[in-house]
Amino acid sequence: MKVENINFENLHCTFCKYPATGKITYILYPMAMAPERVEAISKRYATSVVVISGMDWDNDMTPWPAPGVPKGSPDFQGLGGEFFRKLTQTVAPSIERLLCAHDVPERTLIGVSLSGLFTLWQWAQSDFFHNIATLSGSFWYKDFVEWIWNQPFSSRTGRCFMLLGEAEPHSRNRMFSTVGKCTEEIVGYLRRQGVDITYRIVAGNHYQYPTERLDMAMADIYLK
Repeated sequence: MKVENINFENLHCTFCKYPATGKITYILYPMAMAPERVEAISKRYATSVVVISGMDWDNDMTPWPAPGVPKGSPDFQGLGGEFFRKLTQTVAPSIERLLCAHDVPERTLIGVSLSGLFTLWQWAQSDFFHNIATLSGSFWYKDFVEWIWNQPFSSRTGRCFMLLGEAEPHSRNRMFSTVGKCTEEIVGYLRRQGVDITYRIVAGNHYQYPTERLDMAMADIYLK
C-alpha cells in the first residue's frame, strides 16, 4: 500500500488505496493527517482513504450565510454548495481515477465540527456518499435544525454515525451550548425517518480525542 498526495488549488489530499475493495472513505479534516495514520486506517477498515484539508473552513463548510460565532467573528459566507460541486465534480473523480475505481464505489464521508455540519447537509440532498459520520457536528448553526426537519431521509439506505463530547453543551458561548439539544433533535428526526443511525455521547470537549473518535466512527460503519 502506498500513501500519495495531490493538490487541487488550495485543497490538499492524502490518499491510500486499499486493494480489491469498492469502498472509499473521504475525511474532511481541519489539518493534514500523517501518512502512516492514513495507511493504518485503510488497513484496519479495508477501505481506500482520502483525507482532504486546506479548505476555507468557516466558509466552504457552511451551507448558507449566517452571523459569525463567537460574537464579533467574521460572518459565515455559506459557500458549501460551491465546495460540494468541487468535491463531487473535480476532486472525487480525479482521486478515483488514481485509485482505479472503475465501478461506482461505496463512498463514505466523515466530517468534524463544521465539516460535520457540511457532511449531514450534503447527505440531505445527494446520494453521492452512501454513509456519513459527523464528529461533534456544528448543528448549532443558524436555522440548521429547522432546515433538516424539512428534508426527507426515508430513501437513505446507508449508515449514519454521530457523536458529541459530553462537555460541549456546557460551553459558555450561548450558541455553542445549544449543540446538545440541536444534535438530539436531529438524531430523533433521522430515526423517525428510518435512518440507520448510531449516536454516542463520549468523554471530552469539542476537539478532544480525535484519533479515538475517528476510529469509533470507522468501526461503526465498517465493522458493526
